[in-house]
Amino acid sequence: MKKSWYAILLFTLCAFTSEAQVKNSDFQKLFDLYTMEEYDKCAYKAERYSQKDKYSREPEPYLYMALCFYQAHVQPEKFDQEFDDPLKDALKYAYKFRKKDKTGEIYEANRELLDKIREEALFNAKFYYNDGNYRKASSEFRRIQKVIPDDVNVLFMNGVADIMAKNAGQGEKLAKTALDTLRAQDARDAWVKDDVTYDILIKAFVGYTNYLSEVNRVDEAQETMTFARQLVPDDAALKSHYKKIYAVGTIEED
Repeated sequence: MKKSWYAILLFTLCAFTSEAQVKNSDFQKLFDLYTMEEYDKCAYKAERYSQKDKYSREPEPYLYMALCFYQAHVQPEKFDQEFDDPLKDALKYAYKFRKKDKTGEIYEANRELLDKIREEALFNAKFYYNDGNYRKASSEFRRIQKVIPDDVNVLFMNGVADIMAKNAGQGEKLAKTALDTLRAQDARDAWVKDDVTYDILIKAFVGYTNYLSEVNRVDEAQETMTFARQLVPDDAALKSHYKKIYAVGTIEED
């Protein structure tokens, strides 16, 4: 009973402060350090936990390592040392955390914080894509995909980046898998807009249908755009691109 009341109290406190949430009271110290913005100490202690047999299979140490490395990316002044690529480390530990969080309960409780890592990583991936560095963009999208393997929007965009990086075989395979998943979700009215990756989905539809048009697979491009409009009927960018796909001439990417 005591543990139950403690869990309820901790959950209420976390919800109020919008800080990281834990289920195992053994990791209260990590919560305290993170809340006090002692990120370097929190990361060090979390790493020590992960090295102990008792806690090596618990998800919380990896969660806090991910969150602290994200803070090292956005607030490096709070750390005594410099890191080569703290965002990469944040994604690495977020991936390890997801693998150990078997039920997904801790992920859901901390999704808002973990989404910040995802948003920052997506910003970088989109920068590489828009800059024409498609191979690097593909690598970044793939890294994000590991953290949230069921994110169909990132999977789709990863496929488009592969295609643009001259790896059309792999890219089309990923794009087809993503489209099949989106069609299945739409068929059972299960598709839900993800605010974090929505613009990625739009960019993926535009990039993929441009590619299909450029390789003279216009029917596939038109069919895909028709589905895109069905899935997201009110998006202005898709409306505009839909007209281009059905028009005669070369399609330019938005």
